[in-house]
Amino acid sequence: LRSLSNPREIAQKGDILRIFLMACSVKSVKLSVIGLSCLQKLISHDAVASSALKEILATLRDHSEMPDESLQLKTLQTMLIVFQSHLRPESEEDMSQALGICLHLLESSRSSDSVRNTAAATFRQAVALVFDNVVLAESLPTGKASPARLGSSASSVANNVTRSFGQTLSLAFSYGELTMREDLTDVGKLGLRLLEDLTALAAG
Repeated sequence: LRSLSNPREIAQKGDILRIFLMACSVKSVKLSVIGLSCLQKLISHDAVASSALKEILATLRDHSEMPDESLQLKTLQTMLIVFQSHLRPESEEDMSQALGICLHLLESSRSSDSVRNTAAATFRQAVALVFDNVVLAESLPTGKASPARLGSSASSVANNVTRSFGQTLSLAFSYGELTMREDLTDVGKLGLRLLEDLTALAAG
């Protein structure tokens, strides 16, 4: 790492990322936690190529299935960092898989209260980041939405974030700035599909 001081160089090499992903694939809790911690540092420093997203999501999905609480929490922490970085999902498939990991840990009967609460917070924050990106891409007016409460189930969390973003949409309608779906950017279309899914989820 010292010899590769440029994050782009590290991202292009890909060898370092593979080492940490291999550590995670051993399915040892200790190695996986270390691997995810190192992965978080790489992502935070933009030292991971965008093409690696699918492999990272697959690794996080596998770890979400492991029964260790510390590993589940580290998985959720890594997921949020992904959404905060240049790796944030930009396709419907990747978005579905990423948010699905949060929902799985939120709804799983094997999850502890700590994991459920963290999964709810991670899901809400991840969706908020997606909608923030939509607001920027579509040049929508920004309103002061009240913070969403943490819910205990997927439907309540979805209801909270839907209501929050709905305030922004209402403001956009009042300004007459929300265009038809055909005129939306790819980011806007993805956000709209996510909003439709959240609305359906909130409705049960």
